[in-house]
Amino acid sequence: MSETNTGRRTRSVTAEAMAERRQSILQHTLQVISRQGVEGCSFAELSEASGFSIGMIQHYFRHRERLIGAAVEYQIEESLAEWQRIYDQGSNAMERLHDLLTFSIQGDTPFEEAWGFWLQIYSAAHKNSEIRESVAAVWTSWRGLFVRALEEGVEEKLLQPAIDINEVATLLLATIDGLAIQSLNGVHSLSPAAMIETLHRFAAREFGIDAEEFILTKRSKLVDAH
Repeated sequence: MSETNTGRRTRSVTAEAMAERRQSILQHTLQVISRQGVEGCSFAELSEASGFSIGMIQHYFRHRERLIGAAVEYQIEESLAEWQRIYDQGSNAMERLHDLLTFSIQGDTPFEEAWGFWLQIYSAAHKNSEIRESVAAVWTSWRGLFVRALEEGVEEKLLQPAIDINEVATLLLATIDGLAIQSLNGVHSLSPAAMIETLHRFAAREFGIDAEEFILTKRSKLVDAH
């Protein structure tokens, strides 16, 4: 291998390692925000949680505001990619709606950690215009997936909502946020599984379909698939 090619390969591996280190810092930042909130996410706290030195963290993000902004954007991009993947996997509108509702409470990340992050971000949004804009953007994208699935369901004659589907989508997101935040704040003791079933029943009534069929038909398909 020529010296030039060796040099290029070395630089490529180094760039990959740097990208992985940056991603690791952001992932630990999300965890710290979930536990301590935005105000409690300092370089010192992050260094203790991640094992990276404060100097290393500053090398990648320079100041705390840039770190927080990058962490929020990272989580939004990851979430939107996962939501889109779940949407695309459904074979029809009802499967998409069922799976989107399920994932809103129970995804790959444990409920307390995932929603702990969003609760802290929601809380910080009214004081920080950049975070507020990010929250508004992700809410709009999330709502858009529900609207698309609802439109498909109406076209396919799989559901018959009594109100405009845009209102239905807004109500679904409000219910998701409310149940999750109330749970984290100890207002009710519903488990994630119980919250998912509550969402499914509420959604079925708004869709104008049988709640038991909406829940059990999809679950039986998932069981058969495994």
